[in-house]
Amino acid sequence: MTEPWLELLLADASADAISRHRDALIHDGVDALHVERQAGAALRLKSLLDRQRNWASGLLLLNDMATQLAGVRSPDRLLREITEQARRILGADLAYIGLVRRDEVVVEVASGARTPQLRGLRVPCTTGMLGAVVHRGEPVRTSDYFMESAFVHQPYDALADAEQFRSMLGVPLAGPGRAAGALIVCRRHERRFADDEVVLLSALASHASVSMDTATTLERYRSATEQLLLVKTQLERALEWDQRLNAVVLRGGGVAELVSEIAGATTGDATFVDAAGGLPVELAERLPWLPPLLETWSDDPSDECHVFRAGEGTVQVRTVAAGQTVLGALVLVGDHGDDHELFLERAVPVLARTVLAERAVVQATRADRDALLLNLLNRPEPDPVILRRRMRSVGLDPSAPYCLIAAQPGQGLQKARQGLNGLTLPTGTVVAVDGARLLAVVPTGDPEALVRAWRARGGSPTTTLGVSGPSKGPADLHRCYRDAVHTLDALLTLSRTGAAATADQLGIYRVLLRHTGRKELQTQFEELLGPVVREQKRRSVPLLATVKAFLDHGCRAAPAARALGIHTNTLYQRLAVLDQCLGSGWREPPRLLDLHILLRVHPEPEPW
Repeated sequence: MTEPWLELLLADASADAISRHRDALIHDGVDALHVERQAGAALRLKSLLDRQRNWASGLLLLNDMATQLAGVRSPDRLLREITEQARRILGADLAYIGLVRRDEVVVEVASGARTPQLRGLRVPCTTGMLGAVVHRGEPVRTSDYFMESAFVHQPYDALADAEQFRSMLGVPLAGPGRAAGALIVCRRHERRFADDEVVLLSALASHASVSMDTATTLERYRSATEQLLLVKTQLERALEWDQRLNAVVLRGGGVAELVSEIAGATTGDATFVDAAGGLPVELAERLPWLPPLLETWSDDPSDECHVFRAGEGTVQVRTVAAGQTVLGALVLVGDHGDDHELFLERAVPVLARTVLAERAVVQATRADRDALLLNLLNRPEPDPVILRRRMRSVGLDPSAPYCLIAAQPGQGLQKARQGLNGLTLPTGTVVAVDGARLLAVVPTGDPEALVRAWRARGGSPTTTLGVSGPSKGPADLHRCYRDAVHTLDALLTLSRTGAAATADQLGIYRVLLRHTGRKELQTQFEELLGPVVREQKRRSVPLLATVKAFLDHGCRAAPAARALGIHTNTLYQRLAVLDQCLGSGWREPPRLLDLHILLRVHPEPEPW
């Protein structure tokens, strides 16, 4: 992308400004197709930046709300505050909270309701949106309430029609052992709530659950004079803990600082294990039973504290989650008193919010750098000064040689990225997402060493690697990128999934297969060798293997027969059959060459 487009994006220009710039370039005579492509890329990048900015704003707003909710002591006021905040953070028309009362869910408070009948509505725990959320204990969403068949409607559809329910999202409010209720938001038009909105509302519900628990506990113990001092002490300690955690967050502290604060307030060692990473080596060596245990909890969003006895004392493992998304686990090693439990209950939601914020920043930064790197590799820059500047902006050294890795993962991109990082790539390597592929720009002059390192680690049966390079200067990166992608495409066309090869190792096949896919290969194979395949099935004789061995050995019968493990007379008999299938002249150029190349590049035929 040229410099003016980048300056527009850096200046946070509007979509209209980008369109006006496009129109001006076209009016000045710049190639319209080229300008449209650049404008389209700029608009897509702006949309991505806007989404990431909105996501970060939502997280900051959620952080502010957590502080506000922690200070509300009246249950009724807290419920009103939660519904108002839920409407504001998701831009909803209506929000209401239902709490479980024995075998019913009672709507306690509503914000944005058009009818007074909504508040006080009693719904069985198996009926309607409220019942579905409470019964399942997980977020439930629908783009059209009346068309949703996953839960029972009658006899409450008249009220739903009066309120004009359409798009709805509900998340559970956590309680001891089961959902204590549900927080529902509604829009009066059809539009499915997005995944990030589910995460935000779930995080709000998590904070609301803790705040509701605090407020309910305070109200319940106010009537007991004997326990008033204990409640007051607990609240003071909780507020002090909230302030300590919020102080860490407000001064810009991240996950490491929060974990350090938790370790300082408790006894023993505290470690956060990120679900996207791995257990620290030192902790894994001390507790060898812990890694497989954490692996089994990777899909469990429960915030229950799991306690184990080990040689070093007590080991507590707390799942850190946002809604149904497991972010990681907080592991505490050492003996902990009961007075630490309140601290940890307060710490886990804050830790989850901080992890989400850090991930949002990392994702936004990674997306920006990926876009800049792909733009550098896809759009050659003739100006060497600008080219070097663009390389430095994505973390590349213009004076260093680079090799390119194009990887097609069979699993998720995140696991594939971790697999590439497992190669112990040199410092300065830049990894980016290129559609369904991964790209790695590696500061090395030896592409074959990368292939050997991949094979030495056992590779991956589902990840295919094409490697090219080294580049002969900044301007050569574009050529290396194309070679790596073409090498990867050739390996996939040859059905060599899980293989790794350099562009030079594929040789002429990379060139031959650059514009040829599996469909074209299959068509050509059927046209030239279809009669052989059919005759092979009829006779139960490996005729295709016979053709390949005969051609591989320069049409010499004796070595071909030895390679096949058959007698020479048997080979001549098979050749006679092949003459009938292929007709005269197949042993002579150019048909000989066509057949030989096709057998080399076509995937191995099914066993006869």
